[in-house]
Amino acid sequence: MKKIIYLMICAFSLGGGSQSVLAQIVVQAASAKLQPQIGRDDKGYSTCGIHAVVLNIQGQSVDVYDFSINIRANMHVGLIKAGKIQTSTKKMLENKSPPTAVQPAPTNFWIAKEAEGSALRLQKIIPGDTPGYILAGADLVKTYDILLGMANGERIQFATRYKSQRLDTVVSFGTALSDVEFQPLMACLTGVTDQLQEEAPSQD
Repeated sequence: MKKIIYLMICAFSLGGGSQSVLAQIVVQAASAKLQPQIGRDDKGYSTCGIHAVVLNIQGQSVDVYDFSINIRANMHVGLIKAGKIQTSTKKMLENKSPPTAVQPAPTNFWIAKEAEGSALRLQKIIPGDTPGYILAGADLVKTYDILLGMANGERIQFATRYKSQRLDTVVSFGTALSDVEFQPLMACLTGVTDQLQEEAPSQD
């Protein structure tokens, strides 16, 4: 443990406190709720994905991570929306008024299967339509793989990074969709990927 702490201190010293060198801590989520997102248009399924709300509780402080991962039939990229709400256990239990997202919005977000080293990373990050959130594209194949992993309850790790952070908090969770939620999402993913394949340029 002393050696790990020493290496973290060295990392900060070498980086001069800048964001170029970020140590990471991994925490286990207190809870995670997944909800399928399914959209339709006149052609059939148009959007498929998962909306996740993940709680990390540290003492009296609560971080509520809120992100969505989707694929759309009219786009050949994945779509990510991510932000975070900070509150206290007392305020959360009182539930008097809905808290707002942390601002300014995060500077980055990544997500990966816990057993894999390669993460889904964002491309062309822009401010989200909701204050405190970002929107971005991501690799389509990797997005699909992450969606399947989340739906099946595989262990997932993610990090929502903010400019003021000195530690990159990696949150770990594993929550599967119920059968009632899983089957419609799989039908949607099949429909959207079929459309994407039909519209893909010919390789001839």
